[in-house]
Amino acid sequence: MKHRILKRERISTQLNNLFDYPLTVVVAAMGYGKTTSVRDFLDEVKANYVWLSVDRDETSAQYIWDSLTRQLAKTEPELGNQLNALGFPMDASQRDRILKIIEDHVYMTNTVLVIDDYHFAHSPELDRLIERIVWTNISGLHVLILSRTRPEMNIDELMLKGYCHLLKNDLFELSKDEIKEYFKLYGHDVSLDTARQVHETSEGWITAVYLITQRYCEIGKLEPGRSIESLIETAVMSRYTKEEAQILMSLSILESFMLQQAVYVTKDMAVAGILQKLSDSNSFIRYDERTENYKMHNIFSNYLKKLLEEPCGGIESRNLYKRSGEWYIESGEVLLGLKFLLKAEEYDLILAQFEKDGMTKVIDRAPQPIVALFEQIPIEVKYRHPIGYLVYAEFHLTSVNMEEGAKLLAEIEQYYQKDDTTPSALKRRISGEIELIRSLCCFNDLRKMHEHQLKAHKLLDGSSSIMNKDMIFTFGSPHSLYLYYREKGEMLWTVEYLETIFPYFREAANGLGTGFEYTVRAEYCLETGDYTQAKLYGYKAIYKAETMDQISLIICANLILARLSMARGEFDKAKEIMNDLNSKVSRYNNPVLNCTFDLCSGYVGGIMQEPHNFPEWLKSGDMEQSDILYQGMAFNYIVHAKAVLLEKNYIKLEVLCEGMYPLFSIFNNLLGYVHTHILDAVAKYNLYGMEKAKEAILPALEIGRGDNILLSFAEYGIYVLDILKALQKETIMDEYLDRLVAKAAAYCHNLKNIDSEKSSFTLLSEREREILQLIVEGKINREIASQLYIAEVTVRKTITSIYRKLGVSGRAAAVKKAIELEFV
Repeated sequence: MKHRILKRERISTQLNNLFDYPLTVVVAAMGYGKTTSVRDFLDEVKANYVWLSVDRDETSAQYIWDSLTRQLAKTEPELGNQLNALGFPMDASQRDRILKIIEDHVYMTNTVLVIDDYHFAHSPELDRLIERIVWTNISGLHVLILSRTRPEMNIDELMLKGYCHLLKNDLFELSKDEIKEYFKLYGHDVSLDTARQVHETSEGWITAVYLITQRYCEIGKLEPGRSIESLIETAVMSRYTKEEAQILMSLSILESFMLQQAVYVTKDMAVAGILQKLSDSNSFIRYDERTENYKMHNIFSNYLKKLLEEPCGGIESRNLYKRSGEWYIESGEVLLGLKFLLKAEEYDLILAQFEKDGMTKVIDRAPQPIVALFEQIPIEVKYRHPIGYLVYAEFHLTSVNMEEGAKLLAEIEQYYQKDDTTPSALKRRISGEIELIRSLCCFNDLRKMHEHQLKAHKLLDGSSSIMNKDMIFTFGSPHSLYLYYREKGEMLWTVEYLETIFPYFREAANGLGTGFEYTVRAEYCLETGDYTQAKLYGYKAIYKAETMDQISLIICANLILARLSMARGEFDKAKEIMNDLNSKVSRYNNPVLNCTFDLCSGYVGGIMQEPHNFPEWLKSGDMEQSDILYQGMAFNYIVHAKAVLLEKNYIKLEVLCEGMYPLFSIFNNLLGYVHTHILDAVAKYNLYGMEKAKEAILPALEIGRGDNILLSFAEYGIYVLDILKALQKETIMDEYLDRLVAKAAAYCHNLKNIDSEKSSFTLLSEREREILQLIVEGKINREIASQLYIAEVTVRKTITSIYRKLGVSGRAAAVKKAIELEFV
């Protein structure tokens, strides 16, 4: 019996208000028809909407995000894939980038984002992210949350300030008149007294009314006092054959599924015809033509799961979970697949996944779920898969906790040293992998690192099964030499030693870090003022890194070229380099890489005195959970300090510098000390005068003198030139100080020309105006390329140029600026 939908004007009236708010929350108990009512309304008004569902009880924001964004990718591939690749935002940088991606995609489109079954999401982090999206009030985006319970958000405050519209349970309760109309849909004109009896029994609960109606259609009378389960049994399940019932029970673990998936999980080729029949006759199963997915109502799936768990059900649920896990993994939904394999207790299959290529990207995107997953795997299974276990140990050491990771590594080593059943060849490989990972435990002590890496190279016969080119070699630092330069007077030695020892690591790690030796040489040349060689090695670094897709080193090399361009007064070129780099990094959608680019952008913006180049997280110093790994973390504070300097908040800058010294002491990052002493001197000059400033900058000069560091001082020329000149007057024949003053003076001169250069950035070419007009009209890159008969890569490059000239960083901002300046 095909389901009919009751049109309810009062619900539609309330739902129509959603277009006036960034957030609408619908709260009603299970089975009150909120999902059907909302979907019917959106279809009726022909709204542009995206429907996502939280499929199951989940506390991990990463798992929920992974599921929602993969659903999104089915209807909005570009947006869904971008957000999925980024992972759930665990810091301000990632969050702001996600907000920008969403804004650029939906700007002025009037898109409704529906999140159904939100009560399954037990994640404060997700609640806060939704709140942030709502407070941002993105033009064209309306979030609609459907939930059985009121979400743990500041809904009262959002309502008070006009950001949220709340619809409650009583709106969805069927009245007696509506019950009477509902029976009419199924061909029965019942009396008002019968409608009253149904209302008393159901309390206006539409699911109960539906089941009562179905039973009434079969036997011609009411059956008071029946439970919901008995109603499902008599009004729904009694229609199905044993085979159909078993299909339903098997698929109940999935909540939503595609046809091919259903066939794979059930191993039944006849499932296609059965599902067609069931969805036609059962309102508890819905087929979404846009996503080609079937979804069961929670009431129905909960009922079926209970049947599945009964011993007499005749279905092995563990096999269902296993096949579901396999399906998701093969479909690219690795996190969800691992979760199903865990339910199936298929621990060996889980560990086998960690031995596969590409797992690094999955691990990096969702560290918390991976840790939680591994905690539930029996230790004996972990030891059956040494490579998979070591992959986890390396991840834990570099991304979670160094001490815990080192301890875990020692435990693994001790186990295999004592184990007599492990073949000698495998033992040798395990020892080699442990040595390679252990080199990270003595990070930036080059001699000790090399000692471990040399042992690893010999034991592994040159190639690791764990480290690979997908890892982020620079740990998120945009300056690779910054990571390893730790002894005064040894910058050149550091570069030469790295050039000597690095090939052993690169070979053992399967190309990870390719281009590094050219990068550190270019950075050395740049810092010491040899601009010709810096340019040569910078480009060599890029070309070499591109052969193994080492984007982290490509970022470092581009920062070298941008700094070099600024040092030569070519600020337009520096902006061009940064905009091209932004396009490259965006295609990777990696949180760590995005943070690294943010650091580059802020570093360059600090020199050119452009606050808009600083992402909000770097302006505010919100870095507690930055995606930059701990080895490169302190560089964040150099860039944050540049933002504080632009604000001329010298008291804050002085206090900030006091806190930066201990951060650089962890790995004795000398370049970090140089920047901090310079910044501290600038703060003291403005607060206390010249004498304090001269005293503060002396430690920086002492480090710089030992290695002829010039550019890091010159970049602060407009702030420190007077201080350096004052010191110059007090000394006789100080060649190093003379070179510093000359470099700083030249930089100051170049910076004075920025304002005249800036005016040229707003002059758009005819082609740029044409493409900007299409952006304003909401066209995506592919559509623009098709309409103008040009390559999509040309569109991307032109858009990058438009952003640079308008001084913006995204589509939405470009549209706003274009309208403001009346360019279109």
